[in-house]
Amino acid sequence: MTFDFDKKLFAYLSLAFILMTVIGTVTHEYGHYISAKILGFNSRVNYGMTMLEGNLNNSMSRKEKIIFTLGGPLQTISTGTLGIALLYFSRKSFKKIEKLSLLQWVYIFTSLFWLRQVSNMFTWILFYFINGKFGVRGDEIKLARYLELPKWSILLTTALIGAFVLWTVIFKFIPKKVRFTFICSGLFGGVSGYILWLELFGKILMP
Repeated sequence: MTFDFDKKLFAYLSLAFILMTVIGTVTHEYGHYISAKILGFNSRVNYGMTMLEGNLNNSMSRKEKIIFTLGGPLQTISTGTLGIALLYFSRKSFKKIEKLSLLQWVYIFTSLFWLRQVSNMFTWILFYFINGKFGVRGDEIKLARYLELPKWSILLTTALIGAFVLWTVIFKFIPKKVRFTFICSGLFGGVSGYILWLELFGKILMP
């Protein structure tokens, strides 16, 4: 991998990663929202959470909890898988090019919805080092508990798939000349998107 750095592309891709962090978070929550509707429950989506009206979560059956919790990850993973399919069927157009088209970037960022799984695994481990114990609030952790599986099983499995998707995107679809810029913008944009949306402005714009 070369270490060429394109400032203009870095700015564009960083903004794209910030925007996709917001879109990915909100659409993930609407996955939970749709699941709640299917189950016949009223719910409300805010900037980073889907809340059942009347705190119905405590009265849900095990099956209902699984369906409601699965809705978010299923939406995210399905979108990412759609992106992978689009990349696969258009893979010939990526060969021997140095500059990607807007549509090609759309395919790439759609596939990177899988990055949520990698990010969740990273934050789960980071939580342990900060607090001395693993978190129990993530969707994948809850699903594993409902299904009576090891609590790390679903999170680790999906994180490994997400890591493979990321590796494939970087080394199979991103031109060598812009790989370093892409990685830098992903790190900067992803962290910035998290802070800007979940810590600062999300609670104001979508309370």
